[in-house]
Amino acid sequence: MALALPPDLEVRLNQLSIKYAFLNRILGFLFMPFIARSGLKVNYDPANFYAYLPKKRFNSNWYGTMAGAAILGNSELAAGSYLFMLTRGEYRMVCTHLDYRFLLPSTDSVTFKVSLDQEELAEKVKQGGQFMIDMTLKLYRATSRDKTGKRIGSGDISFKVWPVRS
Repeated sequence: MALALPPDLEVRLNQLSIKYAFLNRILGFLFMPFIARSGLKVNYDPANFYAYLPKKRFNSNWYGTMAGAAILGNSELAAGSYLFMLTRGEYRMVCTHLDYRFLLPSTDSVTFKVSLDQEELAEKVKQGGQFMIDMTLKLYRATSRDKTGKRIGSGDISFKVWPVRS
């Protein structure tokens, strides 16, 4: 059953979830339980955005490497979180296309780094309404939670974005 929140409340909760990690975890558990199970941790810092996916049994395949489905599912969440942060929680989004290339198997935890054309996003947000945005995703072995190792994958991801308040 879908729960529709009033737009002002939705935007406020979105903004608070970007600011407070604890609230983000609670809302993620309620509305996106996959995040809670996978253990995805997001650093909502515009200067150093990254998402960290720990090596857990839930994310691993039977031969001990990170499962491709876990990488792809969390790629969408990591890129969406970056876009969510840049739009200050005032927009809803859905992934429309993900093109990912596996370069190496991941035997450790992974870190997602996302980039996009900031000027293009600012222009589209200024115009308002719905828009499409393309982003680039790079995946690295995580030597620690905030340090990256060798790049193990990359991809392109597209989102359809529309404002919460119409």
